[in-house]
Amino acid sequence: MEVKENHYQKILDFICRIGEVDDLVHFLDYVDNFLQTDFKASPILVYSTNANAGKNVRSHRKKQIEEIYYHKNEIRSFKQEVKKRIKEVITIGDEDLFYYTIPLGTFTEQDYFLCFKCHEEFSKSILDYFFQFLKTTLTKIDRYQEARGLKSLVYKDEITGLFNQRRFGEDIDEAISRAKEEKHQFSVIFIDIDHFKQVNDGHGHLVGTKLLKDVGHIIKTCVRPEDLCYRYGGDEFVIIVKNTSFTEAKSIGDRVLNNISEETFHVTRNEGLSGDSEFKLTVSVGIACYPDDATTRVEIIKLADRMMYKAKQTGRGKVCHTKDLFSKE
Repeated sequence: MEVKENHYQKILDFICRIGEVDDLVHFLDYVDNFLQTDFKASPILVYSTNANAGKNVRSHRKKQIEEIYYHKNEIRSFKQEVKKRIKEVITIGDEDLFYYTIPLGTFTEQDYFLCFKCHEEFSKSILDYFFQFLKTTLTKIDRYQEARGLKSLVYKDEITGLFNQRRFGEDIDEAISRAKEEKHQFSVIFIDIDHFKQVNDGHGHLVGTKLLKDVGHIIKTCVRPEDLCYRYGGDEFVIIVKNTSFTEAKSIGDRVLNNISEETFHVTRNEGLSGDSEFKLTVSVGIACYPDDATTRVEIIKLADRMMYKAKQTGRGKVCHTKDLFSKE
């Protein structure tokens, strides 16, 4: 009974401390710190899946956590429970070590699950209490997210649905600030549609608008959910690739270029002035990385833009990065 009361008091204290957290990342960090500090648990693992994901399970914690603190068979066991999309807390263990899988609820149309191992055993009533709190908090955060989404309409480009240049200016400042604080990298990718003026001049702006929308959609599908995509203006697009090395950013740039060049764009009679039409497009892509290439907002934007124009000047339909510039100049 004394152990149960102790657990209950710790969870109650945690609930009082967590306050009005309103974003998923900080919420999970709070939970992780609480379980490690108060219960000596291993760092938490967080997975998500949805009805359309099949057997795919997405991890939301750094890969190193899995590799350092968990065995492969432990990870496999957690993911098997997640794939079942369980609705109640699962406890597996013996006298020495216990494994917990807790369904957190739905966030941005994904079912989230919290997994960890601990040498302490929690009673069912304590787990249910903790589970209900986590589920309620995630629901609240999801509603905050919806409210922020409505507010963010002022930051959306009307044609593509991507963020606009105004939002990019704010996000690049935040990305630099966070990268400084957390000592990590991020990359900026500039994308420009080749010869797009000829499309507008030859087929009209209705066709051009349809193609911009389609290109924006392809760019969005080439990045991770946490990366940010913008229509910068005209036929230019930008991506902020978070917590990413140059190699990973280059891979995304190549993916954007290849997916667009391989696509056949269709414009129906209702969408264009010249009837049903098909178009093939290419893009020129420029990449700059923080902090290796630049350490200020102006510098990194200028470099990524410069790399994009270098791609155009050297043949179009290619990806250029600062390593190209400094290795040849």
